[in-house]
Amino acid sequence: MKLLTIGVGKKGSKLSSLLAKKGVKVNKIPLFRCYAVTDSLEDLRSIKLSQKNKFWLMAGGGRVDVRSILNEILGRYEIHEGSLIITSLDDEFGVATAVEFGKRLMDYSEDPVIGLGIVPPIESVNPNELKQRIRKLRYAVRVLMLVEESRIDRNLIEALNIIARVGEIDLKKKIAGEVVIDTSDVFNALICEGFSVFGFAKRGLSISWLYKVLLRRESELVAVRTQRMVEMVNDALQNLSVQGDTETAKSALIVFAGNPNEITMDGMFSCIEMIENINDNIVVRYGDYPIPRAPYISVVLFLAGITRFKL
Repeated sequence: MKLLTIGVGKKGSKLSSLLAKKGVKVNKIPLFRCYAVTDSLEDLRSIKLSQKNKFWLMAGGGRVDVRSILNEILGRYEIHEGSLIITSLDDEFGVATAVEFGKRLMDYSEDPVIGLGIVPPIESVNPNELKQRIRKLRYAVRVLMLVEESRIDRNLIEALNIIARVGEIDLKKKIAGEVVIDTSDVFNALICEGFSVFGFAKRGLSISWLYKVLLRRESELVAVRTQRMVEMVNDALQNLSVQGDTETAKSALIVFAGNPNEITMDGMFSCIEMIENINDNIVVRYGDYPIPRAPYISVVLFLAGITRFKL
């Protein structure tokens, strides 16, 4: 899934530049096409992106005009299957500009627009103002994902990389997953009223000769793999990007990635059953992205349609 990625404001731009550096490539093609937009020349200089991918925008009177920047970006010969707009919710310029980008992109194209809102420490922002900004951004995009500022780390990048890989075919690996998943599955899972949160977990694999000797029977191997997958989804559920009230979630998406020998249907169904216990109405979609000979297995769990924070 190739995403036009626009970071707005200082924090949004820094995350966009991080995705430019650490974002995944398939067939040597980067899946995140990254840009930065700020109202500060000093911030713009500190962003580690190509000069042609950085834009300064003057804001005045609470109004911004992003049309010229969008025309410049969309005029380049690039193929996108969706857009990702990133901003911090404590940045007035960032939110206002992200809202304008979202509205314009939805007018220009039918491709889904995803907003990624960085949530500042609650004690540093007025709760009512935070809710108002979340509401504004939510209505300007098709999908709104939230992540706490303190959780912007390697796990966030790896989680976004898994989702970006969905629907991509690696010409060298030529292997299908247990459950084939494409971009429409992702967007169908995430397009809900409310906002989305996500969790990530990763385990290194020690598949040595001793491991195989101790677990000679295939049934034992399957049991170990199934238990590992369930534990990983539980870890992801306990470490969500934002502490939303998961009991209000309407939809979920589970995507495993990594060594295909360690991803089993028994494990997948056990994980689905666990997530279905969150509430009676949640709809769970699932799939995997195999990476042959990978020394790890990872999972990203999305919960969508959440309507309130968990206090």
